[in-house]
Amino acid sequence: MSEGTDFTTTGVSRFPNRDLGVKRFRCEVGVPLAEQKELGHNRWHPDIPPLVEVGLGEELILECGGYDDYQLQDDDDPRDIQNFDLFRTHPLTGPVRVDGVKPGDLLVVDILDVQPLSGIGYSNILPGMGGPLASWFPEGFKTVWDLHGTSATSRQIPGVAIPAISHPGITGVAPSHDLLRVWNEREDPLIADGLAAPRLDAKDASVLRTLEGEEWERVAATAARTIPPRENGGNMDIKNLSRGSRVFFPVFVEGALFSAGDFHFAEGDGEVTWNAIEMDGVGWFRFSVIKDGMARYGVRTPMFRPSPFDPDFGTRYISFTGLSAAGGEQKYLDTTMAAVQAIEQAIEYLGKFGYTPEQAYTIISVAPCEMHVGGIVDIPNAAVVLKVPLDIFDKDILPRNV
Repeated sequence: MSEGTDFTTTGVSRFPNRDLGVKRFRCEVGVPLAEQKELGHNRWHPDIPPLVEVGLGEELILECGGYDDYQLQDDDDPRDIQNFDLFRTHPLTGPVRVDGVKPGDLLVVDILDVQPLSGIGYSNILPGMGGPLASWFPEGFKTVWDLHGTSATSRQIPGVAIPAISHPGITGVAPSHDLLRVWNEREDPLIADGLAAPRLDAKDASVLRTLEGEEWERVAATAARTIPPRENGGNMDIKNLSRGSRVFFPVFVEGALFSAGDFHFAEGDGEVTWNAIEMDGVGWFRFSVIKDGMARYGVRTPMFRPSPFDPDFGTRYISFTGLSAAGGEQKYLDTTMAAVQAIEQAIEYLGKFGYTPEQAYTIISVAPCEMHVGGIVDIPNAAVVLKVPLDIFDKDILPRNV
């Protein structure tokens, strides 16, 4: 595809003589972040040098590799998910320093558009990283998706078309040194038990843009992994942060230092397998500020106005309910247990229509399923509802008399 033809090549116009003046930072498809490290980083730290500085009201187009850092291949060989290096996850493009933004402000980011970059997506159940039902699938399950603009299909899950609701799984700002210390102090005790991601590995997979030598070592020693969401935003994995969304980020450092990545073609609430339809992608962003917004509005974590663009299924869902009780097991208002119960029932139900547990679990994670709390007051049982859209299937999956 030649320069100046459409959004996926220039991001400014379909006409070669029409330039909207939007800066674009390009990702070389198939190349790991460590080999194009000037583009970004895969850890959070306030001392990572900015990629660019923009003024209030300015726009940027940021390309980014997929969350896998180009470890996954478009084939049916499962060895890439079995040998997956988690320390390389989440290459981010940035940071972007926004002029005039100070700690205590709210950085306002308008997500103007999100598109695929290479047109291939993945939604794997990684061995040992398969979300709440990881123990069900010790070998994992590999799914490759062809992204067709408005929908995605996969040879591994025939008979299903997933509508696009493309979004960056990660958008966030840099923590201050004080906030970073708080993160490490509260997460470090969990690392030994596998309940939080370790910061360092023997292969030095931390990419910190242009930092090298002693400065890299200093920053890498305390830099935070991008796995969890935190006060700065980060890996929020919210499917409705799509084009047309407006996000309000609390600001902790001068210039905010905004970064984005982990682009998704589509996702269900909860991203339950730990994968959406993951893709390398292109995001178009605009930046503004609300001065002293953290104190004025009592904001501690990001707020957002969701995208006005959503797949319209109306009432065309089948809904499953889960409780914080099952058989002889009882927990008190435990929404996690209730959510897992709903997911398990949905997997068993979809199995009646020919889907394997691996396929059903993947569908729930990547389709625009909705999950919400029905109640957390009717002691002792919490109730969670999981809604699966009917129209993604090429068959009728409603229960009926035969």
